[in-house]
Amino acid sequence: MKQNIFSKIISIDTLLSLVFGGAVFVFFGFYYSFHLNYQEQYQLFLFTPQYLLDFIKHPGGASDYLGNFFTQFFFYSKIGALTLAAMLVILQRIILATTLKLGVSQHWMPLTLIPSILYWSLLCDENYMLGGLVAMILLALFCLLYLQIKRGTAQRIVGVILLLTLYWAAGGVFIFFTLFMLFSKFAGKSKIGKNDLSFAIILMLITPTLPYLAKLIVLQYPMQKFWIGVNYFRFPVSIPTAITTVAFLIPAIPFFLFFISKMINVKKAGLVLVTLSILISAVTFGFIRNSADFSKEEVMAYDFHIRMRRWDRAIALADEKAPTSPLSVTCLNLALAETGQLGEKMFEYYQNGISGLLPDFTRDFTIPIITGEVYYHLGLINTAQRFAFEAMEALPDYQKSVRSVKRLAETNIINGDYEVAKKYLHLLQKTLYYKNWATRSLEIIKNEKQVEQHIEWGWLRSARIQEDFLFSEQEKLNMIGLLFMNNRQNKIAFEYLAAATLLEKDLQQFIRYFPLSSSLNYKVIPKHFQEALLYIWEVTNDDPTKEISYPINNAIRARLNDYKKQYGSTRDAKIMEKGFGDTYWYYLHFRN
Repeated sequence: MKQNIFSKIISIDTLLSLVFGGAVFVFFGFYYSFHLNYQEQYQLFLFTPQYLLDFIKHPGGASDYLGNFFTQFFFYSKIGALTLAAMLVILQRIILATTLKLGVSQHWMPLTLIPSILYWSLLCDENYMLGGLVAMILLALFCLLYLQIKRGTAQRIVGVILLLTLYWAAGGVFIFFTLFMLFSKFAGKSKIGKNDLSFAIILMLITPTLPYLAKLIVLQYPMQKFWIGVNYFRFPVSIPTAITTVAFLIPAIPFFLFFISKMINVKKAGLVLVTLSILISAVTFGFIRNSADFSKEEVMAYDFHIRMRRWDRAIALADEKAPTSPLSVTCLNLALAETGQLGEKMFEYYQNGISGLLPDFTRDFTIPIITGEVYYHLGLINTAQRFAFEAMEALPDYQKSVRSVKRLAETNIINGDYEVAKKYLHLLQKTLYYKNWATRSLEIIKNEKQVEQHIEWGWLRSARIQEDFLFSEQEKLNMIGLLFMNNRQNKIAFEYLAAATLLEKDLQQFIRYFPLSSSLNYKVIPKHFQEALLYIWEVTNDDPTKEISYPINNAIRARLNDYKKQYGSTRDAKIMEKGFGDTYWYYLHFRN
Protein backbone atom coordinates (compact mmCIF):
# COMPACT_ATOMS: atom_id res chain seq x y z
CA MET A 1 0.00 0.00 0.00
CA LYS A 2 2.78 2.37 0.97
CA GLN A 3 4.65 1.44 -2.18
CA ASN A 4 1.59 2.37 -4.31
CA ILE A 5 1.28 5.77 -2.64
CA PHE A 6 5.00 6.39 -3.12
CA SER A 7 4.68 5.52 -6.83
CA LYS A 8 1.83 7.98 -7.21
CA ILE A 9 3.88 10.73 -5.62
CA ILE A 10 6.77 9.95 -7.95
CA SER A 11 4.50 10.21 -10.99
CA ILE A 12 3.01 13.50 -9.79
CA ASP A 13 6.50 14.79 -9.04
CA THR A 14 7.67 14.04 -12.58
CA LEU A 15 4.46 15.44 -14.00
CA LEU A 16 4.94 18.76 -12.19
CA SER A 17 8.45 19.10 -13.64
CA LEU A 18 7.14 18.33 -17.13
CA VAL A 19 4.29 20.82 -16.76
CA PHE A 20 6.74 23.47 -15.61
CA GLY A 21 9.08 22.73 -18.52
CA GLY A 22 6.14 22.78 -20.92
CA ALA A 23 5.05 26.18 -19.61
CA VAL A 24 8.56 27.59 -20.14
CA PHE A 25 8.68 26.16 -23.66
CA VAL A 26 5.27 27.56 -24.63
CA PHE A 27 6.10 30.98 -23.20
CA PHE A 28 9.45 31.41 -24.94
CA GLY A 29 8.53 29.42 -28.03
CA PHE A 30 5.25 31.14 -28.86
CA TYR A 31 4.80 34.33 -26.80
CA TYR A 32 8.32 35.61 -26.18
CA SER A 33 10.27 34.04 -29.01
CA PHE A 34 11.82 37.17 -30.49
CA HIS A 35 13.67 37.88 -27.25
CA LEU A 36 15.60 34.70 -28.01
CA ASN A 37 16.41 35.83 -31.56
CA TYR A 38 17.54 39.15 -30.10
CA GLN A 39 19.96 37.42 -27.71
CA GLU A 40 21.49 35.28 -30.44
CA GLN A 41 22.54 38.18 -32.68
CA TYR A 42 24.71 39.85 -30.03
CA GLN A 43 27.36 37.16 -29.73
CA LEU A 44 29.73 35.34 -32.06
CA PHE A 45 30.30 31.80 -30.85
CA LEU A 46 33.29 30.28 -32.62
CA PHE A 47 34.23 26.60 -32.67
CA THR A 48 37.93 27.29 -32.19
CA PRO A 49 40.42 26.40 -29.41
CA GLN A 50 41.37 30.06 -29.00
CA TYR A 51 37.75 31.09 -28.41
CA LEU A 52 37.47 28.45 -25.67
CA LEU A 53 40.81 29.47 -24.14
CA ASP A 54 39.76 33.13 -23.99
CA PHE A 55 36.88 32.11 -21.74
CA ILE A 56 38.34 29.45 -19.46
CA LYS A 57 41.43 31.45 -18.53
CA HIS A 58 39.49 33.41 -15.92
CA PRO A 59 37.06 32.41 -13.13
CA GLY A 60 33.50 31.88 -14.37
CA GLY A 61 34.60 31.70 -17.97
CA ALA A 62 33.44 28.11 -18.43
CA SER A 63 29.87 29.14 -17.51
CA ASP A 64 29.98 32.04 -19.94
CA TYR A 65 31.34 29.74 -22.65
CA LEU A 66 28.55 27.20 -22.14
CA GLY A 67 26.01 30.02 -21.95
CA ASN A 68 27.15 31.35 -25.31
CA PHE A 69 27.16 27.83 -26.73
CA PHE A 70 23.50 27.35 -25.86
CA THR A 71 22.57 30.92 -26.87
CA GLN A 72 23.59 30.27 -30.47
CA PHE A 73 20.63 27.88 -30.71
CA PHE A 74 18.29 30.83 -30.08
CA PHE A 75 18.53 31.55 -33.81
CA TYR A 76 15.63 29.11 -34.06
CA SER A 77 13.32 30.23 -31.28
CA LYS A 78 11.65 26.84 -30.79
CA ILE A 79 15.04 25.17 -30.23
CA GLY A 80 15.99 28.04 -27.95
CA ALA A 81 12.76 27.68 -25.96
CA LEU A 82 13.35 23.94 -25.62
CA THR A 83 16.90 24.63 -24.42
CA LEU A 84 15.71 27.08 -21.77
CA ALA A 85 12.96 24.74 -20.63
CA ALA A 86 15.42 21.86 -20.28
CA MET A 87 17.94 23.97 -18.34
CA LEU A 88 15.36 25.31 -15.89
CA VAL A 89 13.91 21.85 -15.32
CA ILE A 90 17.42 20.44 -14.80
CA LEU A 91 18.07 23.11 -12.16
CA GLN A 92 14.85 22.18 -10.37
CA ARG A 93 15.47 18.44 -10.55
CA ILE A 94 18.97 18.78 -9.11
CA ILE A 95 17.63 20.85 -6.19
CA LEU A 96 14.91 18.23 -5.70
CA ALA A 97 17.48 15.42 -5.69
CA THR A 98 19.54 17.34 -3.09
CA THR A 99 16.43 17.82 -0.96
CA LEU A 100 15.57 14.12 -1.14
CA LYS A 101 19.16 13.24 -0.24
CA LEU A 102 18.63 15.09 3.04
CA GLY A 103 15.65 12.86 3.75
CA VAL A 104 12.90 15.38 3.02
CA SER A 105 9.53 14.01 1.87
CA GLN A 106 8.64 14.51 -1.79
CA HIS A 107 5.39 16.27 -1.07
CA TRP A 108 7.43 19.46 -0.53
CA MET A 109 8.64 19.15 -4.12
CA PRO A 110 6.85 22.25 -5.58
CA LEU A 111 9.01 24.54 -3.44
CA THR A 112 12.12 23.30 -5.28
CA LEU A 113 10.77 25.13 -8.34
CA ILE A 114 11.35 28.56 -6.77
CA PRO A 115 14.93 29.20 -8.08
CA SER A 116 13.91 28.10 -11.59
CA ILE A 117 10.83 30.33 -11.51
CA LEU A 118 12.90 33.29 -10.38
CA TYR A 119 15.46 32.73 -13.12
CA TRP A 120 12.68 32.35 -15.69
CA SER A 121 11.45 35.80 -14.70
CA LEU A 122 14.99 37.20 -14.96
CA LEU A 123 15.37 35.82 -18.49
CA CYS A 124 12.37 37.93 -19.53
CA ASP A 125 14.86 40.79 -19.42
CA GLU A 126 16.92 40.61 -22.62
CA ASN A 127 20.03 41.79 -20.76
CA TYR A 128 20.30 38.73 -18.50
CA MET A 129 22.78 36.29 -19.99
CA LEU A 130 22.50 32.52 -20.18
CA GLY A 131 25.91 32.00 -18.59
CA GLY A 132 24.34 32.96 -15.27
CA LEU A 133 21.85 30.09 -15.51
CA VAL A 134 24.69 27.69 -16.29
CA ALA A 135 26.48 28.91 -13.14
CA MET A 136 23.34 28.23 -11.08
CA ILE A 137 23.06 24.70 -12.47
CA LEU A 138 26.72 24.05 -11.66
CA LEU A 139 26.23 25.34 -8.12
CA ALA A 140 23.23 23.05 -7.61
CA LEU A 141 25.08 20.10 -9.16
CA PHE A 142 28.15 20.54 -6.94
CA CYS A 143 25.92 20.69 -3.85
CA LEU A 144 24.39 17.37 -4.85
CA LEU A 145 27.78 15.81 -5.65
CA TYR A 146 29.08 16.83 -2.24
CA LEU A 147 26.24 14.98 -0.51
CA GLN A 148 26.98 11.85 -2.54
CA ILE A 149 30.33 11.47 -0.77
CA LYS A 150 30.26 9.54 2.46
CA ARG A 151 30.86 11.71 5.52
CA GLY A 152 34.39 11.79 6.81
CA THR A 153 37.85 12.74 5.59
CA ALA A 154 37.08 11.83 1.98
CA GLN A 155 34.08 14.18 1.92
CA ARG A 156 36.16 17.04 3.33
CA ILE A 157 38.92 16.53 0.75
CA VAL A 158 36.44 16.23 -2.11
CA GLY A 159 34.61 19.29 -0.77
CA VAL A 160 37.73 21.46 -1.10
CA ILE A 161 38.41 20.11 -4.60
CA LEU A 162 34.82 20.82 -5.62
CA LEU A 163 35.07 24.32 -4.16
CA LEU A 164 38.19 25.13 -6.19
CA THR A 165 36.68 23.63 -9.35
CA LEU A 166 33.38 25.47 -8.95
CA TYR A 167 35.19 28.76 -8.40
CA TRP A 168 37.04 28.50 -11.70
CA ALA A 169 34.01 27.17 -13.59
CA ALA A 170 31.27 29.39 -12.17
CA GLY A 171 32.95 32.28 -10.37
CA GLY A 172 31.37 34.00 -7.39
CA VAL A 173 28.66 31.42 -6.68
CA PHE A 174 31.37 29.33 -4.97
CA ILE A 175 30.60 31.38 -1.84
CA PHE A 176 27.15 29.76 -1.67
CA PHE A 177 28.70 26.32 -2.08
CA THR A 178 30.79 27.08 1.01
CA LEU A 179 27.57 27.96 2.84
CA PHE A 180 26.04 24.68 1.70
CA MET A 181 28.95 22.65 3.04
CA LEU A 182 28.74 24.48 6.36
CA PHE A 183 25.00 23.85 6.53
CA SER A 184 25.53 20.16 5.83
CA LYS A 185 28.08 19.87 8.62
CA PHE A 186 26.05 21.55 11.33
CA ALA A 187 22.39 21.02 10.31
CA GLY A 188 20.47 19.02 12.91
CA LYS A 189 23.52 18.44 15.11
CA SER A 190 23.46 19.22 18.83
CA LYS A 191 27.20 18.71 19.16
CA ILE A 192 29.92 19.81 16.70
CA GLY A 193 32.95 17.56 16.30
CA LYS A 194 36.53 18.80 16.14
CA ASN A 195 37.02 17.63 12.56
CA ASP A 196 33.91 19.45 11.38
CA LEU A 197 34.96 22.60 13.20
CA SER A 198 38.45 22.43 11.67
CA PHE A 199 36.93 21.90 8.22
CA ALA A 200 34.65 24.92 8.72
CA ILE A 201 37.63 27.09 9.65
CA ILE A 202 39.53 25.91 6.56
CA LEU A 203 36.54 26.74 4.35
CA MET A 204 36.23 30.21 5.86
CA LEU A 205 39.93 30.82 5.21
CA ILE A 206 39.94 29.48 1.64
CA THR A 207 36.77 31.18 0.44
CA PRO A 208 37.78 34.86 0.79
CA THR A 209 41.35 34.07 -0.31
CA LEU A 210 40.57 32.40 -3.64
CA PRO A 211 39.83 35.57 -5.69
CA TYR A 212 43.09 37.17 -4.54
CA LEU A 213 45.09 34.05 -5.42
CA ALA A 214 43.42 33.97 -8.85
CA LYS A 215 44.36 37.61 -9.35
CA LEU A 216 48.01 36.66 -8.92
CA ILE A 217 47.68 34.08 -11.70
CA VAL A 218 45.64 36.17 -14.16
CA LEU A 219 46.71 39.79 -13.90
CA GLN A 220 44.81 41.59 -16.66
CA TYR A 221 41.31 41.54 -15.15
CA PRO A 222 39.93 43.92 -12.49
CA MET A 223 39.41 42.56 -8.98
CA GLN A 224 35.62 42.66 -9.37
CA LYS A 225 35.90 40.05 -12.13
CA PHE A 226 37.50 37.60 -9.70
CA TRP A 227 34.68 37.96 -7.19
CA ILE A 228 31.79 37.81 -9.67
CA GLY A 229 33.29 35.85 -12.56
CA VAL A 230 30.26 35.20 -14.75
CA ASN A 231 28.66 37.87 -16.96
CA TYR A 232 25.19 37.56 -15.47
CA PHE A 233 24.07 40.85 -16.97
CA ARG A 234 24.89 42.44 -20.32
CA PHE A 235 26.02 45.62 -18.57
CA PRO A 236 28.92 44.38 -16.42
CA VAL A 237 28.76 47.05 -13.72
CA SER A 238 27.79 44.94 -10.72
CA ILE A 239 25.98 41.72 -9.91
CA PRO A 240 22.19 42.23 -9.77
CA THR A 241 20.53 41.58 -6.39
CA ALA A 242 18.14 39.07 -7.97
CA ILE A 243 21.08 36.87 -9.00
CA THR A 244 22.39 36.81 -5.43
CA THR A 245 18.92 35.83 -4.21
CA VAL A 246 18.67 32.88 -6.61
CA ALA A 247 22.20 31.73 -5.78
CA PHE A 248 21.40 31.83 -2.05
CA LEU A 249 18.13 29.91 -2.47
CA ILE A 250 19.82 26.98 -4.27
CA PRO A 251 21.68 25.76 -1.15
CA ALA A 252 19.16 27.22 1.29
CA ILE A 253 15.93 25.57 0.05
CA PRO A 254 17.02 21.94 0.71
CA PHE A 255 17.97 22.78 4.30
CA PHE A 256 14.93 24.99 4.81
CA LEU A 257 12.71 22.09 3.76
CA PHE A 258 14.79 19.76 5.95
CA PHE A 259 14.00 21.83 9.04
CA ILE A 260 10.36 22.43 8.03
CA SER A 261 9.77 18.70 7.53
CA LYS A 262 11.18 18.07 11.01
CA MET A 263 8.93 20.69 12.56
CA ILE A 264 5.71 19.92 10.66
CA ASN A 265 4.31 16.42 10.60
CA VAL A 266 2.22 16.27 7.43
CA LYS A 267 -0.39 13.54 7.34
CA LYS A 268 -2.17 14.41 4.11
CA ALA A 269 0.77 14.51 1.70
CA GLY A 270 -1.41 14.65 -1.40
CA LEU A 271 -3.30 17.70 -0.13
CA VAL A 272 -0.05 19.51 0.68
CA LEU A 273 1.34 18.68 -2.77
CA VAL A 274 -1.75 20.01 -4.55
CA THR A 275 -1.92 23.14 -2.37
CA LEU A 276 1.75 23.98 -2.90
CA SER A 277 1.46 23.32 -6.64
CA ILE A 278 -1.47 25.74 -6.95
CA LEU A 279 0.35 28.35 -4.89
CA ILE A 280 3.54 28.02 -6.93
CA SER A 281 1.55 28.23 -10.18
CA ALA A 282 -0.08 31.48 -9.05
CA VAL A 283 3.27 32.93 -8.00
CA THR A 284 4.81 31.91 -11.33
CA PHE A 285 2.05 33.58 -13.31
CA GLY A 286 2.43 36.77 -11.30
CA PHE A 287 6.21 36.85 -11.64
CA ILE A 288 6.24 36.24 -15.38
CA ARG A 289 3.40 38.65 -16.07
CA ASN A 290 5.23 41.36 -14.15
CA SER A 291 8.63 40.60 -15.73
CA ALA A 292 7.69 40.20 -19.41
CA ASP A 293 7.96 43.31 -21.58
CA PHE A 294 5.79 42.74 -24.63
CA SER A 295 6.43 46.24 -26.00
CA LYS A 296 10.07 45.23 -26.51
CA GLU A 297 8.93 41.89 -27.91
CA GLU A 298 7.04 43.83 -30.59
CA VAL A 299 10.13 45.77 -31.67
CA MET A 300 12.23 42.60 -31.65
CA ALA A 301 9.62 40.84 -33.80
CA TYR A 302 9.69 43.59 -36.43
CA ASP A 303 13.48 43.71 -36.34
CA PHE A 304 13.86 39.94 -36.77
CA HIS A 305 11.50 39.85 -39.75
CA ILE A 306 13.42 42.72 -41.36
CA ARG A 307 16.73 41.01 -40.65
CA MET A 308 15.47 37.83 -42.32
CA ARG A 309 13.87 39.76 -45.25
CA ARG A 310 10.41 38.55 -44.23
CA TRP A 311 8.74 41.73 -45.43
CA ASP A 312 5.23 40.30 -45.60
CA ARG A 313 5.41 39.03 -42.02
CA ALA A 314 6.43 42.48 -40.76
CA ILE A 315 3.44 43.99 -42.56
CA ALA A 316 1.16 41.25 -41.21
CA LEU A 317 2.24 42.20 -37.68
CA ALA A 318 1.11 45.77 -38.32
CA ASP A 319 -2.20 44.53 -39.74
CA GLU A 320 -2.82 42.55 -36.56
CA LYS A 321 -1.85 45.40 -34.24
CA ALA A 322 -0.76 48.90 -35.21
CA PRO A 323 2.89 49.54 -34.28
CA THR A 324 3.38 52.19 -31.61
CA SER A 325 7.14 52.36 -31.02
CA PRO A 326 9.38 54.42 -33.35
CA LEU A 327 11.64 51.45 -34.18
CA SER A 328 8.66 49.26 -35.07
CA VAL A 329 7.49 51.96 -37.46
CA THR A 330 10.98 52.13 -38.98
CA CYS A 331 10.92 48.39 -39.68
CA LEU A 332 7.37 48.54 -41.04
CA ASN A 333 8.21 51.38 -43.44
CA LEU A 334 11.20 49.45 -44.78
CA ALA A 335 8.99 46.39 -45.31
CA LEU A 336 6.43 48.54 -47.14
CA ALA A 337 9.15 50.02 -49.32
CA GLU A 338 10.66 46.63 -50.15
CA THR A 339 7.24 45.34 -51.23
CA GLY A 340 6.44 48.48 -53.24
CA GLN A 341 3.75 49.66 -50.83
CA LEU A 342 5.30 52.62 -49.03
CA GLY A 343 3.56 55.28 -51.09
CA GLU A 344 0.41 53.18 -51.16
CA LYS A 345 -0.12 52.22 -47.52
CA MET A 346 2.20 54.10 -45.14
CA PHE A 347 -0.49 56.39 -43.75
CA GLU A 348 -2.75 53.47 -43.02
CA TYR A 349 -0.44 52.90 -40.05
CA TYR A 350 0.84 55.09 -37.25
CA GLN A 351 3.65 57.40 -38.37
CA ASN A 352 5.95 59.39 -36.10
CA GLY A 353 7.61 61.77 -38.54
CA ILE A 354 10.84 61.36 -40.43
CA SER A 355 12.40 59.41 -37.54
CA GLY A 356 10.03 56.61 -38.51
CA LEU A 357 11.91 56.39 -41.79
CA LEU A 358 15.46 57.11 -40.66
CA PRO A 359 16.02 57.27 -36.88
CA ASP A 360 18.79 59.51 -35.67
CA PHE A 361 22.07 57.83 -34.81
CA THR A 362 22.41 56.86 -31.15
CA ARG A 363 25.60 55.45 -29.72
CA ASP A 364 24.24 52.14 -28.48
CA PHE A 365 23.94 48.59 -29.82
CA THR A 366 20.25 48.48 -30.73
CA ILE A 367 19.18 51.53 -32.75
CA PRO A 368 22.20 51.60 -35.13
CA ILE A 369 21.73 47.95 -36.09
CA ILE A 370 18.07 48.59 -37.04
CA THR A 371 18.75 51.92 -38.73
CA GLY A 372 21.65 50.31 -40.57
CA GLU A 373 19.19 47.90 -42.19
CA VAL A 374 17.39 50.86 -43.75
CA TYR A 375 20.57 52.44 -45.07
CA TYR A 376 21.74 49.08 -46.42
CA HIS A 377 18.58 48.42 -48.43
CA LEU A 378 18.48 52.02 -49.64
CA GLY A 379 21.97 51.61 -51.08
CA LEU A 380 23.94 53.81 -48.65
CA ILE A 381 26.41 50.97 -48.13
CA ASN A 382 29.19 52.87 -46.35
CA THR A 383 26.71 54.30 -43.85
CA ALA A 384 25.27 50.84 -43.22
CA GLN A 385 28.80 49.54 -42.73
CA ARG A 386 29.59 52.24 -40.17
CA PHE A 387 26.37 51.62 -38.25
CA ALA A 388 27.05 47.86 -38.09
CA PHE A 389 30.53 48.49 -36.74
CA GLU A 390 29.31 51.10 -34.25
CA ALA A 391 26.58 48.77 -32.95
CA MET A 392 29.08 45.97 -32.38
CA GLU A 393 31.61 48.19 -30.66
CA ALA A 394 28.91 49.60 -28.37
CA LEU A 395 28.12 46.17 -26.87
CA PRO A 396 28.69 46.65 -23.13
CA ASP A 397 29.89 43.07 -22.54
CA TYR A 398 32.59 43.45 -25.22
CA GLN A 399 31.37 40.54 -27.34
CA LYS A 400 31.19 40.51 -31.11
CA SER A 401 27.84 40.52 -32.87
CA VAL A 402 27.31 37.78 -35.45
CA ARG A 403 24.71 39.94 -37.17
CA SER A 404 27.15 42.85 -37.45
CA VAL A 405 29.94 40.60 -38.68
CA LYS A 406 27.66 39.21 -41.40
CA ARG A 407 26.63 42.72 -42.43
CA LEU A 408 30.27 43.87 -42.55
CA ALA A 409 31.03 40.94 -44.83
CA GLU A 410 28.15 41.97 -47.11
CA THR A 411 29.08 45.65 -47.29
CA ASN A 412 32.69 44.87 -48.10
CA ILE A 413 31.62 42.46 -50.84
CA ILE A 414 29.37 45.12 -52.35
CA ASN A 415 32.19 47.66 -52.18
CA GLY A 416 34.59 45.19 -53.80
CA ASP A 417 36.86 44.97 -50.74
CA TYR A 418 37.12 41.21 -50.97
CA GLU A 419 40.18 40.76 -48.76
CA VAL A 420 38.43 42.53 -45.89
CA ALA A 421 35.24 40.57 -46.60
CA LYS A 422 37.20 37.30 -46.42
CA LYS A 423 38.30 38.09 -42.85
CA TYR A 424 34.68 38.31 -41.75
CA LEU A 425 33.61 35.32 -43.82
CA HIS A 426 36.37 33.14 -42.37
CA LEU A 427 35.10 34.04 -38.89
CA LEU A 428 31.57 33.07 -39.86
CA GLN A 429 32.84 29.75 -41.21
CA LYS A 430 33.70 28.85 -37.62
CA THR A 431 30.09 29.28 -36.48
CA LEU A 432 27.22 26.80 -36.55
CA TYR A 433 24.37 28.53 -38.37
CA TYR A 434 26.33 30.90 -40.64
CA LYS A 435 29.00 28.49 -41.85
CA ASN A 436 27.24 27.44 -45.06
CA TRP A 437 26.33 31.03 -45.97
CA ALA A 438 29.94 32.13 -45.48
CA THR A 439 31.27 29.24 -47.57
CA ARG A 440 28.87 30.04 -50.44
CA SER A 441 29.81 33.72 -50.25
CA LEU A 442 33.51 32.89 -50.47
CA GLU A 443 32.80 30.94 -53.64
CA ILE A 444 30.78 33.79 -55.15
CA ILE A 445 33.44 36.45 -54.63
CA LYS A 446 35.93 34.35 -56.61
CA ASN A 447 33.93 35.31 -59.70
CA GLU A 448 33.24 39.02 -60.23
CA LYS A 449 30.44 38.23 -62.66
CA GLN A 450 28.60 36.21 -60.00
CA VAL A 451 28.77 39.17 -57.62
CA GLU A 452 27.38 41.48 -60.29
CA GLN A 453 24.55 39.03 -60.97
CA HIS A 454 23.74 38.45 -57.30
CA ILE A 455 20.10 39.47 -56.76
CA GLU A 456 20.94 41.68 -53.77
CA TRP A 457 24.64 42.53 -53.92
CA GLY A 458 24.60 43.25 -57.63
CA TRP A 459 21.69 45.67 -57.34
CA LEU A 460 23.09 47.46 -54.28
CA ARG A 461 26.47 47.81 -55.98
CA SER A 462 24.78 49.63 -58.87
CA ALA A 463 22.70 51.75 -56.48
CA ARG A 464 25.46 52.86 -54.09
CA ILE A 465 27.22 56.20 -54.22
CA GLN A 466 30.85 55.54 -55.06
CA GLU A 467 32.17 59.03 -54.35
CA ASP A 468 33.10 59.96 -50.79
CA PHE A 469 30.80 62.33 -48.93
CA LEU A 470 30.39 63.43 -45.33
CA PHE A 471 27.44 61.80 -43.58
CA SER A 472 25.24 64.29 -41.76
CA GLU A 473 22.17 63.61 -39.62
CA GLN A 474 20.87 67.06 -40.61
CA GLU A 475 21.18 66.39 -44.34
CA LYS A 476 19.36 63.08 -44.67
CA LEU A 477 17.06 64.27 -47.45
CA ASN A 478 19.95 65.60 -49.49
CA MET A 479 21.85 62.31 -49.11
CA ILE A 480 18.84 60.28 -50.25
CA GLY A 481 18.40 62.72 -53.12
CA LEU A 482 22.02 62.20 -54.17
CA LEU A 483 21.53 58.46 -53.87
CA PHE A 484 18.52 58.53 -56.20
CA MET A 485 20.24 60.78 -58.73
CA ASN A 486 23.13 58.31 -58.77
CA ASN A 487 20.73 55.60 -59.97
CA ARG A 488 17.30 56.81 -61.01
CA GLN A 489 15.94 53.27 -61.01
CA ASN A 490 16.33 53.17 -57.23
CA LYS A 491 12.63 53.15 -56.43
CA ILE A 492 13.10 52.73 -52.69
CA ALA A 493 15.36 55.78 -52.53
CA PHE A 494 12.80 57.92 -54.36
CA GLU A 495 9.90 56.74 -52.23
CA TYR A 496 11.87 57.39 -49.06
CA LEU A 497 12.67 60.87 -50.38
CA ALA A 498 9.03 61.58 -51.20
CA ALA A 499 7.75 60.00 -47.98
CA ALA A 500 10.19 62.07 -45.92
CA THR A 501 8.87 65.33 -47.35
CA LEU A 502 5.29 64.23 -46.62
CA LEU A 503 6.15 63.23 -43.08
CA GLU A 504 7.85 66.59 -42.60
CA LYS A 505 4.73 68.23 -44.12
CA ASP A 506 7.01 70.01 -46.56
CA LEU A 507 4.69 70.02 -49.57
CA GLN A 508 6.85 72.48 -51.51
CA GLN A 509 9.72 70.03 -51.46
CA PHE A 510 7.40 67.16 -52.36
CA ILE A 511 6.06 68.89 -55.47
CA ARG A 512 9.61 69.84 -56.37
CA TYR A 513 10.91 66.26 -56.07
CA PHE A 514 7.98 64.36 -57.52
CA PRO A 515 8.76 65.00 -61.24
CA LEU A 516 11.96 62.95 -60.67
CA SER A 517 9.73 59.89 -60.52
CA SER A 518 9.37 59.95 -64.31
CA SER A 519 12.33 57.58 -64.56
CA LEU A 520 10.43 54.98 -62.53
CA ASN A 521 7.54 54.78 -65.01
CA TYR A 522 4.78 54.33 -62.45
CA LYS A 523 1.78 52.64 -64.07
CA VAL A 524 -0.32 54.07 -61.28
CA ILE A 525 0.93 56.77 -58.92
CA PRO A 526 0.87 55.44 -55.34
CA LYS A 527 -2.26 56.43 -53.43
CA HIS A 528 -0.70 58.71 -50.83
CA PHE A 529 1.33 60.52 -53.49
CA GLN A 530 -1.90 61.09 -55.39
CA GLU A 531 -3.51 62.45 -52.22
CA ALA A 532 -0.66 64.91 -51.71
CA LEU A 533 -0.58 65.96 -55.37
CA LEU A 534 -4.33 66.55 -55.47
CA TYR A 535 -4.32 68.45 -52.18
CA ILE A 536 -1.49 70.72 -53.33
CA TRP A 537 -3.37 71.35 -56.58
CA GLU A 538 -6.58 72.19 -54.72
CA VAL A 539 -4.94 74.76 -52.43
CA THR A 540 -2.67 76.39 -55.03
CA ASN A 541 -4.75 76.40 -58.22
CA ASP A 542 -6.78 79.57 -58.79
CA ASP A 543 -8.19 78.60 -62.18
CA PRO A 544 -11.08 76.08 -61.85
CA THR A 545 -10.95 75.37 -65.59
CA LYS A 546 -7.44 73.92 -65.33
CA GLU A 547 -6.95 70.22 -64.69
CA ILE A 548 -4.14 68.72 -62.65
CA SER A 549 -1.42 67.30 -64.89
CA TYR A 550 -1.07 64.03 -62.97
CA PRO A 551 -3.56 61.14 -63.35
CA ILE A 552 -5.59 61.07 -60.14
CA ASN A 553 -8.00 58.27 -59.28
CA ASN A 554 -11.66 59.37 -59.23
CA ALA A 555 -12.19 57.68 -55.86
CA ILE A 556 -9.42 59.84 -54.38
CA ARG A 557 -11.00 62.97 -55.88
CA ALA A 558 -14.37 62.05 -54.37
CA ARG A 559 -12.80 61.28 -51.02
CA LEU A 560 -11.00 64.63 -50.89
CA ASN A 561 -14.31 66.39 -51.49
CA ASP A 562 -15.84 64.43 -48.60
CA TYR A 563 -12.84 65.25 -46.44
CA LYS A 564 -13.16 68.99 -47.17
CA LYS A 565 -16.85 68.96 -46.26
CA GLN A 566 -16.30 67.17 -42.96
CA TYR A 567 -13.19 69.19 -42.17
CA GLY A 568 -15.23 72.33 -42.70
CA SER A 569 -17.85 71.21 -40.20
CA THR A 570 -15.62 69.77 -37.50
CA ARG A 571 -11.97 69.82 -36.47
CA ASP A 572 -12.37 66.96 -34.02
CA ALA A 573 -9.46 64.56 -34.64
CA LYS A 574 -11.31 61.47 -33.40
CA ILE A 575 -14.30 62.10 -35.65
CA MET A 576 -12.07 62.76 -38.67
CA GLU A 577 -9.97 59.68 -37.96
CA LYS A 578 -12.97 57.36 -38.32
CA GLY A 579 -13.46 58.27 -41.96
CA PHE A 580 -10.04 59.52 -43.04
CA GLY A 581 -7.44 58.16 -40.63
CA ASP A 582 -5.77 56.23 -43.46
CA THR A 583 -5.17 59.31 -45.63
CA TYR A 584 -2.30 61.74 -45.92
CA TRP A 585 -4.71 64.60 -45.35
CA TYR A 586 -5.51 63.38 -41.85
CA TYR A 587 -1.80 63.09 -41.05
CA LEU A 588 -1.21 66.59 -42.45
CA HIS A 589 -3.84 68.25 -40.30
CA PHE A 590 -4.00 66.17 -37.14
CA ARG A 591 -0.71 64.37 -36.53
CA ASN A 592 2.01 66.28 -34.71
